[in-house]
Amino acid sequence: MKGPYLYVSYGQTNALVREPYQKVLIGLAIVALILVPFFAGPYVIYLLNLSFLAVISAVGLNLLTGYCGQVSLGHASFMGIGAFATAILDNVYSAPFWLAIPAACAAGGVFGFLVGLPSLRFRGIYLAITTLAMHYAIVFVLTTYQANVGASATAGIIVDPPSLWGFSLSDGKQWYIPLLVFSMLVALFGLNLSRSYVGRAWIAIRDRDIAAAAMGIDVPRFKLIAFVVSAVLAALAGSLGAYFTGVVTVETYTLELAILALAMIIVGGLGSIVGSIFGALFITLLPFVIDYGFSALPRAWRPGTTSYGLQEAAIGITIILFLLFEPKGLVEIYRRIAEYFERWPFRYREIQGGGR
Repeated sequence: MKGPYLYVSYGQTNALVREPYQKVLIGLAIVALILVPFFAGPYVIYLLNLSFLAVISAVGLNLLTGYCGQVSLGHASFMGIGAFATAILDNVYSAPFWLAIPAACAAGGVFGFLVGLPSLRFRGIYLAITTLAMHYAIVFVLTTYQANVGASATAGIIVDPPSLWGFSLSDGKQWYIPLLVFSMLVALFGLNLSRSYVGRAWIAIRDRDIAAAAMGIDVPRFKLIAFVVSAVLAALAGSLGAYFTGVVTVETYTLELAILALAMIIVGGLGSIVGSIFGALFITLLPFVIDYGFSALPRAWRPGTTSYGLQEAAIGITIILFLLFEPKGLVEIYRRIAEYFERWPFRYREIQGGGR
């Protein structure tokens, strides 16, 4: 016996895809994404590649902040560690990409462990300030390396396109499928990890760490695991981004990038891997949609050099609107739409209290 809202086994409750229509939607989305390079232009493919990198980063941050409840403002620095580790391995040691990427992830994991140590003593705003301080410390080290060791203090460090069996990934179209696969694998990893005993321990710590400790959960251990996993995924995004752009510069990994990562999981939905995907796509594409809208206006009405400020303002306003009107993010909007069609043509009305 199984209905839309009644599950009689643990397997049904914990299933990744519960309804047939969800399988159809996922299948159609995958087919559409695979067919994009055959119909879309280079600019659209470039935007989607940026979105795939953002998905990897957002999933990592959501595991830490959305599931474990540890607020971090140092996510961009972990991406910088992955990018600079990749650049160093490529320029100094001529390491192949299949070795440089895991090494960059390992470097991110080490720094994630070190940054996570203060989380054992701090929480809330104090933890956020601590991660912010660590962010500036890491950025200072990366800046010093770029200025004193790198080929150019302003132009950054050049990273050669990776190649495997004579096939080089040198343009956006060639990068599309690899980045799509990486983002899908990371999303699948996040979904399964969040449903495992590790993810359930994170949720217990997020909701009430004292109660979690009373139930026998090793709170310090699971907090460190959250920081390490988040840092590894951020370093993976940074490493892939270094190969994709072909240049690594410390100016990319600023506090603004960390705020954008937070915006992605807030807009998409805290504590939701699907929300991470929605938020990453929304925040990444929003500035370009605004630019496209302005380009359609008459030339006299275009904002010119102020368009960048308008993009930043739009992201800020978007965060405020979601916090005010839909704190659970885009994934909650999707849930409501799906629930409406699941119950159609029957309507559900909430019980109105206070009257007889």
